[in-house]
Amino acid sequence: MRSLLAPLILAVTATLAGCSDQGSPEQVADAFADAYFRRADQEKAKEYTALGATEMLDRELREVAGLRREGYGPTEAGVDVEVRRGASSKRDQRVRFPYEIVVKSGGTSTTRDADIELATIHGAWKVVRVGLKQR
Repeated sequence: MRSLLAPLILAVTATLAGCSDQGSPEQVADAFADAYFRRADQEKAKEYTALGATEMLDRELREVAGLRREGYGPTEAGVDVEVRRGASSKRDQRVRFPYEIVVKSGGTSTTRDADIELATIHGAWKVVRVGLKQR
């Protein structure tokens, strides 16, 4: 019995150690940025949000509902988007990440700066605010 228990404990410990950063602020911010900026998928991006960020996405989804019903979805946008995360900063109980968003379409490129702020909501990191400005 003892010989069977040791490998089981080792396997469970290794699994838990491997999952320790699942849902870290960096991972949540990156997953949100990938869904929202790179794939233009507000529904998927909503999975990573709470509070004001969720309200922002709900507004956007209402605005594009007609286009989506006509079959124009995120994959039809036809643009190449590069997303680069900068160094984090902390403010009270929140973590902020700057992102550089480069959109390439038709031989031109546009760069925007995004500021993504996360907070712990019910024990999980969530994007709560998104700021975006054109360069």
